[in-house]
Formats: sequence, structure tokens, C-alpha cells
Amino acid sequence: MQNEKRRPLGRMLEVLGPGLFLIGYNIGTGSVTTMASAGSRWGMSLTWTVVLSCVFTYVGILTFGRYTLVTGDTILYAIKRRLPFGKGISLFLLAAVTMAEFAGITGLMAIIVDLVLEWIRFATGYYNGAIKFLVTGIGTGLLFWVLWRGGYAFLEKLLSILVAVMGVSFVLTALLLVPSWRDILVGLVPRVPQEPGASLLVAGMAGTTFSSAILYCRSITLKQKGWKADDEKRSRTDAIVSVGTMFILSIAVMICAAGTLYIARQPVEAAVDMVRTIEPLAGRFAITLFVVGIIGAGVSSLIPTILIGPWLISDYTNKPLNPRSTSSRVLVSIGSLIALGAPYFPPTIAKPVFLMILTMALLAVILPFSTIAITVLLNQKKYMGARANSAVMNVACLATILFSMVMSYYAIIGLWEYVQTKLPA
Repeated sequence: MQNEKRRPLGRMLEVLGPGLFLIGYNIGTGSVTTMASAGSRWGMSLTWTVVLSCVFTYVGILTFGRYTLVTGDTILYAIKRRLPFGKGISLFLLAAVTMAEFAGITGLMAIIVDLVLEWIRFATGYYNGAIKFLVTGIGTGLLFWVLWRGGYAFLEKLLSILVAVMGVSFVLTALLLVPSWRDILVGLVPRVPQEPGASLLVAGMAGTTFSSAILYCRSITLKQKGWKADDEKRSRTDAIVSVGTMFILSIAVMICAAGTLYIARQPVEAAVDMVRTIEPLAGRFAITLFVVGIIGAGVSSLIPTILIGPWLISDYTNKPLNPRSTSSRVLVSIGSLIALGAPYFPPTIAKPVFLMILTMALLAVILPFSTIAITVLLNQKKYMGARANSAVMNVACLATILFSMVMSYYAIIGLWEYVQTKLPA
């Protein structure tokens, strides 16, 4: 009787809870800025990157989830216990992903505050430093309060609201600005523009969609939900819906930028560029929708980004998530302090938009370690039994490893180009 009376939202969360976390985490400000930057520079010519990233993200979250469903173990813990040099590899991945994500908090929060301030200026024509301080303080305080007290179920419901706001905003804006279908189809042919920064941006697009962080989040959330091997079909459905939503939202953001900024030859260099340059072409209604979407994306991404440290520690130790543990609250406090100072990060060192692209590219660099590890784990019949990888799944895993290596290569090339521009002549 209790199940019959459950509200539609409750039934949806029961089926798509883990996927909601992936959507909220994946389609955040990092995704918006990289997709908008790509669309503003090269129109829809990098559509192939989004398509391939989503295809291999599906394979990734399916395989990471499958291992946890069958064995009951999270992935970092399994790497530590069941691979040669596993302890060192798992500690490296824990540290690398946490550091990359904490660096990303700086860009995330700075972009959110910049856009809120631009929206206030857009609506009222008024702005000063006190308003920036107030917006930053209130935003960080609310974020800290939510993370300090929030359990999984509470965060799941909050993210569902933010994902809905984000999705409706981006899709409606994109429908107002759809470019020609020919441009979209031409963009399915893989090519990297021979221009400075193109390799870094391509890697950033892959890194924001297909990153080690969401793979480990997948494993952790499935275990937290209590799903078992019998829930594998349910897990596949959840994965299809979540990746399909990621694809639609990513393409929608690129369309928004390609339909306005690319036509006006106004590449995204700063967060407010996505607002100021879109207004004369898209109108006040579209710009309001777009800003609401970006803010929703930013907040939905900030929450899991700050939580990544405690979650990976839970993964490494194979212990239940405890948001009230000392280690969790210390890491949440550090993340909140970073968010509080982020809007005052000197733009001369790195602009927030570029910092987000840089962070996403760093995640692409470490991705091959994760894809290789899960492929080895899934072939260990001692632990997987009859559910060890089939020949078809091994082909899919090998293709995923190859894609992660190619994106890692582009990330390294792009990062090297960036370092060279910063070195004294």
C-alpha cells in the first residue's frame, strides 16, 4: 500500500536516482563553458566529440556499475585489493581526481557569481563590489549548509530539481536557435581544428562528459542505493536515460552558442560573454532561460564536486558514505572555503572559463588509468564468475580505452601548448 501511494517524483527517483547524480554532476558549469566555447568558435563542427564522449560514457558507467552490482565492491577498493600495485594506483587516482575537482571548484564558483552579477546588472542596471561580496557569501553559506547536513536522499531530490531547471532552460533556448541540420551532420565527421587551443578544448569536451570522477560516482551511488546483481537491467535503463539526457543537454548548449556567438564571431572568453553577446541575437527571453540554465548547471555540479573527496575516500575504504564524519566535514569545509575565495581569483593567472576547460582536460589525462583498470577487473572470473566480460564487452572496453588514450593525448598536447605560452620568451 505504501508503494502504491508513492508520489511520481518518488517513483522516478527510485528508478533514476544514480543517473540524476551523474547528470547533475556531469552537465555542470564545466560542461556548459566547454560546449559553449566550442560552439562559439567552430559552430557545430565538434559535434562528433559530444557523440563519441557520450557513447563511451555509457560504456564506462555500465561497466563500473556492473562490477559493483556483481561483487558489491566499489572500484577504488577493488583496484587496491585485486590489481598488481593496486594500492599505489588507487591512491594516485584518489589524489589526482580529488585535486583536479577541487581546482575546478575555483572556476565553477567564479563563473556562477559572474553570471548572477551580470543577471542583476541585466535586470536592474545596478552593480558594485558589495553586491559581489553579498552574492558570494550567501551562495557559499547555502552551499556549505546543504553539504554539511545533506544525506544522499536529500541531495538526490535537490539535484533532481536543479537538473529539471537546467534541462528545460537549455532545451527551450536551443529550440529558439537551432542551426541548420546540415551543419550538425557535417560535425559528425571527426576532425580537430588546426588552431591554437583546439586540442585542449577537444580534450576538455571529452573530460567534462567522460571523466574518471563520474565513473567512480556511479559505483558509489549504486552501492549507496543498495542495488545488487539482480538490478543490472534496471541499471542499464538508468544509464541509457542519464547518458541520453547528457547528450541532449550538451548538444543544446553547443547549439545555443553556435546559433548566436558563432554567427556574431564572438568566442567565449569569459563567463559574461555567454550573456552579453547572446542578448542582441537571442532576445531577453532566451537570455534569461540560458542564465537560469547555467546557474542550475553550476549549482548541480558544485555539490558533487565538493563531495568528490569524501566519496572517493568511501570508495577506497569500501565503507558507507557518512556526510557527518570528521574527514567528510573537513573536506566539505575546504571545498567551501575554495568556493568562497574563487570569485576573487586573479584573472591574470587564468580566467574562470579557461580554468574550467583546463580542469576538464586534466581529468581526460588520467582517464586511461581508470578504463584499463576496470577492463582488467571485469575479466577476473574469480570475482565476476559467469558475469565476467564477454568477447563483445571486451571489444567495447578496448574501444573505450583507445578513445580515452586519444583524448589523453589531445589533453597533453593542449596542456603543453598552454605551458609554452606561459613560459618567458
